[in-house]
Amino acid sequence: MPDKKKDTKALRLRNSILIFVAVVVVLVLGYGTLYSTGVTEGEYLAGEHYRVIENPPARRPGEPLEVTEYFSYGCVHCKNFDPLVEEWQASLPQGVIFARSPIAFSPSWTLLAQAYFTMAQLGILEQNHHRFFTAIHDRGMQFLSAEQIADFVDGNGVNKEEFLQAFNSPEVRRALREADAAQRNIQITSVPTLVVADRYVINMDSGRKVALEIANQLIAEELNNSSAN
Repeated sequence: MPDKKKDTKALRLRNSILIFVAVVVVLVLGYGTLYSTGVTEGEYLAGEHYRVIENPPARRPGEPLEVTEYFSYGCVHCKNFDPLVEEWQASLPQGVIFARSPIAFSPSWTLLAQAYFTMAQLGILEQNHHRFFTAIHDRGMQFLSAEQIADFVDGNGVNKEEFLQAFNSPEVRRALREADAAQRNIQITSVPTLVVADRYVINMDSGRKVALEIANQLIAEELNNSSAN
């Protein structure tokens, strides 16, 4: 005589397997549809994760794509962001360059911005970039004059007199004016802020790591558009 209990268990097992297979098929088909339509988890959107700049300058053929960090040595958030940026920029694809542009929201920040351009002109940023962040935010130093800054960098790739001469040079003052004009045109209101290809201003409220992910997406899109044209 057939064992009805065994038959019932076998039927339930078979039905469970069929249901499981059906669920897997639905998930796989849904996954394929999701990706075929270009809608993926982690995709970042204009107006929410970044702002599109109106009438951006055209990038000439062969010109590298630039990602700019607007920052200030006086900003503790910029100091905290700096190690992430340093690590991230080392992995940028070919044809992409990273640059910093110091912001001048106040007289003291203007002084620090002028110091940045002076160090850039003299080729001593590598020796002094992190020193400024550490001095201001870890040691509580304040730089209220060009002389104080010159004393700070003296012996770190330059002497005081050479620094002061460059600090007041027409080249540095022009760089400061051009940076200020660009920041006003792009409407930078806080730092740190990342701008990709002079076209996209990233919303930093999502967090520092997410901001870099947004930058990666925009870089990939810009490179794809360039190769398609």
